[in-house]
Amino acid sequence: MTNPVLFHVRDYRGATIEDLDIKPALSINPTTNINIALEIAFENEFTYLPVIHEENKRLLGVLNVGLLRDNPNKLNTSFLKPIVKNYMIWFNQKSREFYEKQDIKPVEPVRNRTIMKPRAKKYKVLTPWTPLEQLADFFNNGIYFAIITNDEGNFVYGVATPEDLTKYENSRPRL
Repeated sequence: MTNPVLFHVRDYRGATIEDLDIKPALSINPTTNINIALEIAFENEFTYLPVIHEENKRLLGVLNVGLLRDNPNKLNTSFLKPIVKNYMIWFNQKSREFYEKQDIKPVEPVRNRTIMKPRAKKYKVLTPWTPLEQLADFFNNGIYFAIITNDEGNFVYGVATPEDLTKYENSRPRL
């Protein structure tokens, strides 16, 4: 099964991810209460929130807020503890297993926190200077959010979504 092609534009005239004007990142932790995480996301109009380890600051995954928003009964009918780790998308199963074995104390979410790369085998670095053509290809490969970092991948600037790129395309005159 192939992924649908979302973006057909091949020439963004030198525009980069920085031109999308995405909001600064706000990360949460796996122990963050899910209701607090959703409140943060709704207040800032985020559809994805990066989830980082409380102690070593390693990127563990994302919380898909849109999925929870579209299915509100998922939280009300769940027997799971109402914390992010039970509802997030983990980048690596081994990281999840390792995290579950630790005794972690909750901390408050912080804007623009220094992070460490995830331990996943595949990690494509997307920076504010990445051309939009590369971002479009990234989304066309079936990935529906992009965590924008510095060149080393250890500082999160924000999260870009296909909606951000569509909004940019619609705001520009056609060639």
